[in-house]
This record gives sequence, C-alpha cells and structure tokens, in this order.
Amino acid sequence: MPSKLQLVSDEFGRAVVFQGLRIVATADEVPPFALDGLTFEEDTNLLMSAGAEVSAPRESISELVADIAAFQPVAQGSVVAQGRSPVRLLAIVHDIEKTPTWDEGSVRDAMAALLKKTDALDLRAIALPVLGGVHGDLPAARFAGLLRIALEQYPPKRLERIWVRASASDADQVLDEFR
Repeated sequence: MPSKLQLVSDEFGRAVVFQGLRIVATADEVPPFALDGLTFEEDTNLLMSAGAEVSAPRESISELVADIAAFQPVAQGSVVAQGRSPVRLLAIVHDIEKTPTWDEGSVRDAMAALLKKTDALDLRAIALPVLGGVHGDLPAARFAGLLRIALEQYPPKRLERIWVRASASDADQVLDEFR
C-alpha cells in the first residue's frame, strides 16, 4: 500500500518547469542541486574573471610581451568553456573598450551560445547569473525574457536544470517570466 506521506519540496515557489527544464532562482550561496557548469559574466579580454592576485611572472619578459602581442580578444556574444567538474562557462557580454561595455544583443547571443555549449559538453545542470546585470544594468525581468526566448529558439537537448543566481526580488521577476 502506498504511503500517505509525500515528499515536500524545499524550493517554496523558487522554481518553475519550462519545456521540461527546471529553473530555480535564488540568492542562496549553496546550489540547490549538483552543478556541471558555472556561468560567469565576462569581457572580450577575459579580464573580469581573472584573479586579482599579484605574483611574480613565471615567464620571461619577452615571453609575456609575445603572449600579449598574440592575444586575440574573444567575440562578444560567445561562450568560452574552461576546466571541468564543474566547467567554467564564460559568457562574453562585455567589451571594456566600448561605452557602455555591454548591450542586449551580446547578452542574447551569449545565452544562445551557452545553450549550444551545454549540449556540446553534455551538461545537465548549470548556474547562471543575471547576465548583463552583474557588471551592467540589465533588469532581471528583461534578462528572463531573453532567457525564455533563447530556450524557445534553442531548446537544450541534455540540460535539465538551471540555477539562476539572483537577489530575492530579482529571483521573483525571473520566475514570473516562466509562470
């Protein structure tokens, strides 16, 4: 005989299911589920995620100069994957040589690239900040609208869960877009 007890979700309205994809939006520091990928808002020169640690260079001055001369900025609107377990997904939405450094199109393009990258890397669960809102001023509600459009246009084949890291008030705005 089945038990009359049921598991009660601890998400308390902080999650929605959209096209079979579970979207959780919280300001929590601890992920609500195991993550395969962590997304970061980044610039074309990959400076935003670079550590601020100051240390003596391991390369010679001539090697450093050669590295700088050979460096090619990453295209705005793309995603760079680094490492594994979890993969660092750098969403390139800023170009620090422009004012403002970001635009809605780069956020839209980065979200499409992110969804494609999750499929290519066989990721099932990722963390995602409010892109354009970490180092820019894109409203959470607009971000959610762009995320919804990206999910409709590029439905992920493998991705099952997205944790949108947002403030409590922004989390409500994000989830409202999918309700």
